[in-house]
Amino acid sequence: MSEPIAEELEQQEPKEGEHAMPVGWLVLFWGLIAFGVYYLWAYTPGLGGWSQVQDLEGGGARAGADVLATIAFTAAAAIAAAAILLGAARRKR
Repeated sequence: MSEPIAEELEQQEPKEGEHAMPVGWLVLFWGLIAFGVYYLWAYTPGLGGWSQVQDLEGGGARAGADVLATIAFTAAAAIAAAAILLGAARRKR
């Protein structure tokens, strides 16, 4: 290859660490980590005490604790999405 073409290709290659990680990807990453920890705690017999037999005998999931946890995780995701959208809107100004 000629020298000018090689220099141009080298300039166009993305540099590692040149740009910050998008906020949405960070929220998704840490949200999945938090969900994984919750899921392990809630549905692993050794950690949370959940068992399929108890769930079937009781007629389903425990209403009080599971509803509160579901609302909390849903609200956290909604707040994170709103923060991402507001941040993107502010950057466009």
